Amino acid sequence: MSTRVLTGARRRRLRRPLASGPQKRMNKVMVDRMMWRTGFGPTDADRKRWIGRSVQDFVEALLTTPQGGLQGAAPYKQDREADPRTPLDPTEDDTDLVLEWCDRMIRLKNPFAERMAFFWHNHFATQRENVSPPQLMQQQIDLFRKYSDIAANPSAKFRDMLYEVGEGPAMLRFLNGERSTKNNPNENYGREICELFAVGILDRRGNVTYTETDIKELSRAFTGWEIEDDNPDQARAIFNEDRWDDTDKKVFGKTAAFKHRDAVDSVLAHWNHPFFLVTKLWNEFITVPPDKATVTDLIRTYKRGGTQIRPVLKKILTDPAMFANIEPDMIKPPIVYSVGMMRALRRGITSSQLSRALDEQGQEPYFPPTVAGWEGGLSWLNTNTALSRFDFANAVINDDNYEIKDPGSSESSTQAFTNAWNAVGKPWLAPKTRSALLFFSKNAAADNEDDRIARQRVLRTFMVGGPDGQVM
Repeated sequence: MSTRVLTGARRRRLRRPLASGPQKRMNKVMVDRMMWRTGFGPTDADRKRWIGRSVQDFVEALLTTPQGGLQGAAPYKQDREADPRTPLDPTEDDTDLVLEWCDRMIRLKNPFAERMAFFWHNHFATQRENVSPPQLMQQQIDLFRKYSDIAANPSAKFRDMLYEVGEGPAMLRFLNGERSTKNNPNENYGREICELFAVGILDRRGNVTYTETDIKELSRAFTGWEIEDDNPDQARAIFNEDRWDDTDKKVFGKTAAFKHRDAVDSVLAHWNHPFFLVTKLWNEFITVPPDKATVTDLIRTYKRGGTQIRPVLKKILTDPAMFANIEPDMIKPPIVYSVGMMRALRRGITSSQLSRALDEQGQEPYFPPTVAGWEGGLSWLNTNTALSRFDFANAVINDDNYEIKDPGSSESSTQAFTNAWNAVGKPWLAPKTRSALLFFSKNAAADNEDDRIARQRVLRTFMVGGPDGQVM
């Protein structure tokens, strides 16, 4: 999910580094960036803990700290005809399925694993509308969590995750793997493992990385799987030897009677796989393209670790390129923007509002538009989605359940600005934005309680929903 936003001369003007290396002590701007890129934004407690400490210390804690339990009140959906506090039911309602995952993102103390699980969800983009029952999708997200919770699973390997994804009921159903037999091999998964999941269409020099013959041979190796889901809560995939093509296949130059995991190993031995994966991970966190030496080092680290994910993440997250630009230069994906706003405003899920907003913004979990996932980058901001982002901020801050207390007639226009800024989590504001909001605050009516509360609502809405709130 690429999220780059600045290019050319604009990027060059901003390339004044905030830090020179992993031991550089962080300031507020650096802490905020790390918290947005690896989670859903900072709190004052995060800033207090990390300002003055090194990037290396932050990343080490990020990769070794358990997620922790869910904090705050459990979610419910208020906008139902029955009991207004009806609990979510993700196996019966797709909206609840979405909200359940968002709730974890909002309430987890360390949401890095959920952020990474969403990255893998986008990488292995499986669509709910083509996968039933919904328990199969939940099972797949739990699988992503297992390989994303680096603190609990420090030796997690991409190889093992790829084994399990391809043998999982959700992917088998989504790409018709359960129908793939020796007499009628289905090529969907064989194609996607090459194109999207592990190799990529072109290598770094622009050479084609695989052929149609490679896909056909891989697809024969991937035959034989069935799904047992009579009990959806315990659904599983079963390998049926009688449905598997046991003849020799030639996969990327090697010939054998490959089964699924043998074929996966051959895919991961492809020359372009390490480059494909480490650069995709890099682009999730950093906008500046890695130079040749950095790519070489990341590939070496990945190979030396036997496809372990943790060492690669550690090198990426501690690379000085993370702070190459002073101003935010990455567009927040809708899930990061919306969940981050809920966390900053200390709002829990009490309606379907968040699910609807994510749909309108173009990124509803479990519903990627294609098997290639969400495009990301500038595609997040078109005429409709940009307005939807602002509308969501406006709806949350103007909701009857979002209380704003009257600060009193002694509140100056500058104090009003500061109070609003503090209330929405002290987000980054460009100098011109700050000046414009101070100008508004100075000229807004503030003669009575309603006026002062209205001024607060406007200030807060533009701070989180305006252009500056869209980047990280």
